[in-house]
Amino acid sequence: MDIHDNTQKYAALFASLTPDNLAALDATLSEQVVFIDPFNRLEGKQDFIAIFQHMFEVMLAPKFVILDVAISPTAGYIKWQMTGQLKSRPSFHVDLVGMSELIFDDNGLLVLHHDHWDSAHQLLSDIPVAGFFISKLLKLFALPKRH
Repeated sequence: MDIHDNTQKYAALFASLTPDNLAALDATLSEQVVFIDPFNRLEGKQDFIAIFQHMFEVMLAPKFVILDVAISPTAGYIKWQMTGQLKSRPSFHVDLVGMSELIFDDNGLLVLHHDHWDSAHQLLSDIPVAGFFISKLLKLFALPKRH
């Protein structure tokens, strides 16, 4: 398999994740797979699968919709939208758009899944109280509006 086929196959699995089919991820992963997102850096199959188990534990109906798939000579990229509802307080609707950078080994197994998404704008700013301060901080870095 090539990068394109590996990326397409992984994207299809990613979009169909449920608590019941998480074990299917195992066959796509190298033993030393690395997962990185704005909150985590994990290594190994067990921790990789655990991050998605955790997602299903803390969210109601989390779902990934694949918006686009691209490849380069060295990596695959999946643009996705993730929606769901947090179970805990403060409970709120989650609607994130991000990109997963995927690196596969010579056997077609995933060695790196690196999620790139804006946690400050898309998630943290929606949390009551904390969101107020994060929004203020984000405005410090924004170009002032011109009239």
